[in-house]
Amino acid sequence: MTRHVKAGLRVAVSVLLLGALAWLCKPAETWQAMRGAHLWSLCGALCVYVASMSIVAWRWQLLLAAQGIRIGLWRLTRYYLIGFFFNNFLPSSIGGDVARIMHVRHDGCQLELGFSSVFVERLTGFMAMALLAVCSMAFLAGVFKEMPVLAGGTVALAVGFMGVALVCFERHAAGLAMRLLARIHWRTVGETARRVFDAVHAYRARAGTLAAVFVISLAYQAVLGGVTYWVMRATGLEAPFVVVFALMQIASMAGVIPITLETAGVREGLYVLVLGEMMGYDKALTLAAVVLVRVVGIVGSAVGGVAYMLGDVRVQESKTGA
Repeated sequence: MTRHVKAGLRVAVSVLLLGALAWLCKPAETWQAMRGAHLWSLCGALCVYVASMSIVAWRWQLLLAAQGIRIGLWRLTRYYLIGFFFNNFLPSSIGGDVARIMHVRHDGCQLELGFSSVFVERLTGFMAMALLAVCSMAFLAGVFKEMPVLAGGTVALAVGFMGVALVCFERHAAGLAMRLLARIHWRTVGETARRVFDAVHAYRARAGTLAAVFVISLAYQAVLGGVTYWVMRATGLEAPFVVVFALMQIASMAGVIPITLETAGVREGLYVLVLGEMMGYDKALTLAAVVLVRVVGIVGSAVGGVAYMLGDVRVQESKTGA
């Protein structure tokens, strides 16, 4: 199956899920609920969302600095915004990571160091998300006990992330991984993989940096939870913050499984199922609120598109001597 076919299938699944949800929740009522949202609250949430990119850029900056790479926070924030733009407007969740790696490479960062910094940053972010998701489900056991597949899948993903971290940073597991990579002799794949893995494993000696990055990841998730809750309140949905926060973590974990485009359809379906079906909130209002959360994310990531175009213009000007 080609890459384009896979991307097309993901888009098709997202469209089908969103269409089914719209039909279930009555499109006219959902649209009315979206139109009734408080505009200035949505603008405030959008501003906080865009500003939060500086938090994850700081996280990335610490990891780069641990490798001896010094890049300013504003520049990394711009790269992060560009990455979010690619994530939202390309049919791939890793397009933004590739864009970020290539941008720091243009700043003189070696490819394997750029890759390792982004990989470790993503891994610690997923581990923070997994911890919050599992803790949220434990706190809301009465809600999630009726969804054993969802709960089991979330725990399985959390264990998977812990396993990846073990392989990357535990000495014996890392040694086994290196021996396996040494057996790859096809062209330069094995050698490249070993260099990248060495760069990732080097963070083992930077326990303080990893701890700081993990704490920053928790803080970032808290900010995103606040943005999500703010948008939902602006729409008129008065669901408890802890439930909204838990659903946000679980939906984000679901995004690791590439069956839809940026969790489109899955995230909305999860909220409608739990808040609308199980907790009795209005389904049309719930769907409207979650769609507006997505709209805020898309509009915020569009700022990255502007940053990308402006950066491209400056590069062209510098080449022409303008």
